[in-house]
Amino acid sequence: MFFAVAAEAAEWKIEPSITLRAQYNDNVRMLTDNPEGSTGYTLEPGVKFAAEEINLWDMAINAKGKATRFQDIEDADSDNAFFAFNGGKQTERSDWRLNTSFERNSNFDTDFDTENPDAGLLDDHTERKTASVSPSVKWNMSETSQIIFSLNSTDVAFDEVTSNTFFDYDLESASFKAVWSIAQNHQLGFTSSYSTSESPDANFSSDTTVLQLDYSYAFNSTDKFSFSFGGRRLDSLRTGVTVACTAGGQTFDLADVSSNGRCPDVIFVFPATPVLEDIENKDNGTVVNISYKSKTERASHSFIGGRTVTPSSFGGVQEIRSATYLFDFKNTERFSSSLIIDASESETISNSDSSQDRSRYRIEPAVIYKLNKNWNLSIRYRYIDQNLTSRDEDSTVNAVFVNLFLHWPKLATTY
Repeated sequence: MFFAVAAEAAEWKIEPSITLRAQYNDNVRMLTDNPEGSTGYTLEPGVKFAAEEINLWDMAINAKGKATRFQDIEDADSDNAFFAFNGGKQTERSDWRLNTSFERNSNFDTDFDTENPDAGLLDDHTERKTASVSPSVKWNMSETSQIIFSLNSTDVAFDEVTSNTFFDYDLESASFKAVWSIAQNHQLGFTSSYSTSESPDANFSSDTTVLQLDYSYAFNSTDKFSFSFGGRRLDSLRTGVTVACTAGGQTFDLADVSSNGRCPDVIFVFPATPVLEDIENKDNGTVVNISYKSKTERASHSFIGGRTVTPSSFGGVQEIRSATYLFDFKNTERFSSSLIIDASESETISNSDSSQDRSRYRIEPAVIYKLNKNWNLSIRYRYIDQNLTSRDEDSTVNAVFVNLFLHWPKLATTY
């Protein structure tokens, strides 16, 4: 059932926190040859602000900074920032919601929860800024059915230092989802979405249409399984592509006179002129998403896997296949442990630069000790293996982290 219950008094709360971290990373830049190792230190202040009047409205703000300094590597230091807002207004049948976020992140950040999507693809330091706005509305048509309509606008920009490698892009999307409870603990639905991306500096644009079937099953109050499967259509366009060169009244194949995709200034003794064309590409494929979540008093498991398409930072579109397993276990009242296993593979599908296609694996165990009510101490090990598939270049990272986390007592009030 989708209907809510009566409202209660509003509650306001604020939760400040701060993390101090020391680390050693044996390959900060994720280089294939001559890796550079260094110790590093991170200061990560944060604050969470939340307020709600149950079944009437709610809002939450999560903001944090992340300053990292490496002792032995030039240009690896970073000052990252993260901000997210989530707010909504509820009625008996509807939930109107707005999500916004902003991130400023360096390409050397490989922390699982804040990792830069371009980490490990470029040796030089660069910053990626991502701003996103996502309004949505959920409407409960009956006790057993609901529809959800959402929009998204995302802008990605890079600093000018690497503008010849990375390309800014915009992504706009709209999604419609319908869900029905067909039996006890079973839900069935479908999602239809349309998105368009544009990268002006790369002369590239694309449109993606997706239609998928959604199913979920709640085994009990702590275990839930979800599965989605469907098809997609991708139409892309790249304008002003050099396909040949003319010189002295003759036309030469580009591959015969150039190794960088551009016409030389001169062919023999004649000035060369590029022959430009607009290239369209169509690609059909499948989208898959699967998840399983389980949580008990002492342990929680989460598995998420999928296949989807997304704009790339290199002026194209990539298909991403990924799988992630998260495990948390409370060993004793003070001692707990966690494990992250993550694998992904990217493949360019839009006749674009595929030199950054890669496969990537992560294993990250951790142990956490609760010093007292507000202080936690944790030790974390991270192993990442990356292969740039088109060049068959491998790189690995081994890193050890010691984290001291202070979580101030929650400050709350009601009216």
